[in-house]
Amino acid sequence: MIALLLMTLDEGERNRILLLWQENGAALVLYAQKELGSAGTFEDAQDIVSEAFERLMIHFERYERLSEIQIKGLLFRIVRNLCMDFHRKKKRAPVLDPYDDAEEPESGENPAEQTPEDLVISEDNVQRMQKVFLSLSPALREVLEMKLNEEMTDEEIAEELHITASGVRTRLVRARRQVRIKWEEEEHE
Repeated sequence: MIALLLMTLDEGERNRILLLWQENGAALVLYAQKELGSAGTFEDAQDIVSEAFERLMIHFERYERLSEIQIKGLLFRIVRNLCMDFHRKKKRAPVLDPYDDAEEPESGENPAEQTPEDLVISEDNVQRMQKVFLSLSPALREVLEMKLNEEMTDEEIAEELHITASGVRTRLVRARRQVRIKWEEEEHE
C-alpha cells in the first residue's frame, strides 16, 4: 500500500515523506518496540510504523503545511496510538504462546535503510492496488498511468491527450485524491 500511496503524491510530497522516513524511521521503530514491550515483535513495530506513514500519506493534504518538527511529532503520536490499539487487540485475542519473547532485530538490520516499500508490499496489497486503480474513471486512470508507468511529463501527457498542461495537473490531483479515498474505503471493508 505504501508504494501506491507514494505514487499518489507529487514529487515534492514524495521526497518529503521519504526524507521523513530516512530521518525518523529507525527512531519510530525503536519507539514502537518500547511501547509494545514484550507483547510485540520487531516486525510488529515495523508494521506499526508503516501504518503510521500510510495514515500520514492518506491524509497528507491536511498535514502538508505543517513543519517537519510538527509532522515528526504527529508520527510519534500516531505510532503511540497504534501501539495502544495493538495492546487492546492483544488483550482480546487468546494467547497462543505466553513464553514467546519479542524478537530482536538481526544484527546489521537497520530499519532506516529499509524503504516503506520493503516493509509493506504484499500480494494482497498488489491486488488491492489494482482494484483501486481500475476503479478510477478512464480519464483519470489514463493520466495517472501515463505519469507513473510511462513517466511522461505533464506537457507530454497534455500533447498526447490534446488537453492543456493545467488540465493534466487537475486530473492528476483528482486521480490522487480518488486513490486515497478508495484505498481508505478498501481498508474499512
